[in-house]
Amino acid sequence: MADTGINAPAPAGGSFLISPAGTDRIFTVEDLNEDQRSMAKEAQRFMEKEVYTQERHLESKEGKAAKSMIKVLRKACDLGFALVEVPEEYGGLGADKVTSLVVTDKLGQSPDFCVTYGAHSGIGLAPILYFGSPAQKKKYVPKIGEGKLVSCYALSEPGSGSDALAARTVAKLNEAGTHYILNGTKQWITNAAWMDVGIVFAKVDGDKFTAFIVDRDTPGFTIGNEEHKLGLRGSSTCALIFENAAVPVENVLGEIGKGHKIAFNTLNLGRYKLGVGVQALAKRALAEGMQYAADRKQFGTRVLDFGATRDMLADSIIQIYLSESLVYRIAGNIDVRLGSLDHDDPAYVDKQMAAIEEYAIEASAAKVYCSEALDRILDRCLQWHGGYGFVEDYNIEKFVRDGRVNRIFEGTNEINRLLIPGTLLKRAMQKRLDLYGAIGGLQKLLAGDLPAAPAQGGLPRAEWALQRLKWLTLIAMQAATGKFGVALDSEQELLVALSNLLMDAYAIDSGIARTRQRIAASGEAGEAVTTAVCTVAAAEALDRAIASVNRILQACYEGEELAGWLAKAAKLSTPVPGNLLKLRKVIAADAVDRGGYKLSNY
Repeated sequence: MADTGINAPAPAGGSFLISPAGTDRIFTVEDLNEDQRSMAKEAQRFMEKEVYTQERHLESKEGKAAKSMIKVLRKACDLGFALVEVPEEYGGLGADKVTSLVVTDKLGQSPDFCVTYGAHSGIGLAPILYFGSPAQKKKYVPKIGEGKLVSCYALSEPGSGSDALAARTVAKLNEAGTHYILNGTKQWITNAAWMDVGIVFAKVDGDKFTAFIVDRDTPGFTIGNEEHKLGLRGSSTCALIFENAAVPVENVLGEIGKGHKIAFNTLNLGRYKLGVGVQALAKRALAEGMQYAADRKQFGTRVLDFGATRDMLADSIIQIYLSESLVYRIAGNIDVRLGSLDHDDPAYVDKQMAAIEEYAIEASAAKVYCSEALDRILDRCLQWHGGYGFVEDYNIEKFVRDGRVNRIFEGTNEINRLLIPGTLLKRAMQKRLDLYGAIGGLQKLLAGDLPAAPAQGGLPRAEWALQRLKWLTLIAMQAATGKFGVALDSEQELLVALSNLLMDAYAIDSGIARTRQRIAASGEAGEAVTTAVCTVAAAEALDRAIASVNRILQACYEGEELAGWLAKAAKLSTPVPGNLLKLRKVIAADAVDRGGYKLSNY
C-alpha cells in the first residue's frame, strides 16, 4: 500500500473544483517508497537493454509488427512487470495502483512496447482480475501474468468506436445451452496477431451488452490482416472476426447484460495509465530534443540558446510537471479508497469498482490533458531538429507518428471532454458533490470585496490565480445549467469549453498542492523553479478562463441578463500581476543547466 500521507478518507472525485486552491494532501512522486523506486529502476534498465536497442527493428516498413516484439513482451513478463497488480494467490506481487503506475511510467518511454504491454497486462488482464469467477482467474490470470498467454481487449467495431454500446457483434445461446454463438467483427484490436485470449464484448440476444473470454482456438473465430498504421508499427493491430464462433458458457465474464460495467471501469483504469505513459514519452522526447538543440548551431548560436526555443522549453517543463502531478494524485486517491476495503466483504468487487469510478472525471482529464501536452511537446522537439526531424535519422519522427493516436485511444479526447462536466453535474444532482453549495458560497463572496493579488510573488500568487479560475468555472457552470438545464447535454461546444476550464483547474491544483508539499519538506528556497512553474501555469490559465467564461456567458444570455452575468465575472477577471516572461526564463534556464526535465527523481 502506498504511503500517501493522507490520514483522512480520500476526497470525493471532482472536489478539486470546490476545495480551496491547492490545499488537498495528494500523493506525489516524492512520496514513492524504496520498493517503488526500485521497480522504477528495474523497468528503466529493461527499457534501455531490451527495447531502446531495437526500437526500429520492432516495426517494419510495411506497417506490420515484427515477431520479435512478442519476445520482448515475454521478457517483461519474466521480470514480473505484468504481475504487479495480480494478487499473491495467483502468483503476483499484489501491489497497489501507484506501483503499477511507476512501472507504466518507465515502460511508456517506447510507445510500441508500451501499448503492447498495456493491452496485455492492463486492459487485457484487469477485466478478469476484477470480474472473473474464481475458476476463470485460476485458469487465465497466472498464465497472462507470466506471459504464457498473450491477452487483448476487443471493444471497438468498424461502426462503433467511441459509441461502444452501439456494438453490432451479437451472441445467442445455442439450443444445448452449452455455448454462446458470436457473430460480428471487432476492429483496431491491439495484440490481435499474437493473442491467445481476448476480452470480447457482444450483445446477447441483440440487446444485453456482455463480456466474454475468447480463446484463440475457438471454432468460428479468425484474426484479420495487420493494419498498415501511421504509427505504432511495432504493435499488432488487426480485426477479430466471429462467424458462428462457439464460446463456452463458462467464458461469460461477469453477468449477462452487465458488460458496460466491465468496459467503462476498464477504460477508467486505462485513461489515467495512458496519462502517465504519454508523459513518460514526453520526458524522453524532450531530453533528446534538447540534446539536438544543444549540438546544433544556427547563426553561430546553439538552437537551445535562442529565446524562442527557451520559451517553448519552458512550456514543455510546465506541462510535464503538471501531468506528472495529476496522474500520481489519481493513483494515490484510488489506493486510499481501496486500502479501506475488506477483502472478505461479499460486495468487495463492487466497492473496488466504486473506488475506481470515483475518479472517472480525473481519469478523463488525465487522458486528455497529458495526451495533448505530449503532442505539443513532440511538435516543439521536431521543430528544434529542423529538416532532420522529418527523416528517420532521429527518433523524433517516430515519436510524432506514435504519439498521435493517444488522442483517439481510450475514448477520443472529444468524448472525454464531454464526460468531464457531464459527470460533475450528474454527481452534483446526486448530492455526491456539493457543487451547488459552493456556487451559493461564491455568490455571498461576490457581494463583498474580494482580496487583491498578494503583493509578493511566489506560491500565494499562484493560489490566488487558481482560486479565481475555480470561481470563474463555477460561474460558467451555473450560467450554462441555468440557461439549458438537462438540455446542456446537447450543447457540446459549451461542454467542451467547460471541460477545458475544469482540466486547467485540476492540473494546476495538482501542481500547486505538490509544490506546497515540496516546500514543506525542503524549504521555499529550493523550490523556486516549481513555484515559477505553478505561477506561470495559473496566471496563463486564468487569462484563458477570463476570455472563455465571457464567451460562454455571451452564448447563454443577452441584454440585461447578460450584463448581470458579465458583472459577476468581471469581479474575478483581474489578470495576475508579475513578469511571467522572467519566470519562464527561470524555468527554461534550469532545464538547460540540468540537462532536461529534472523536477522529479525516480
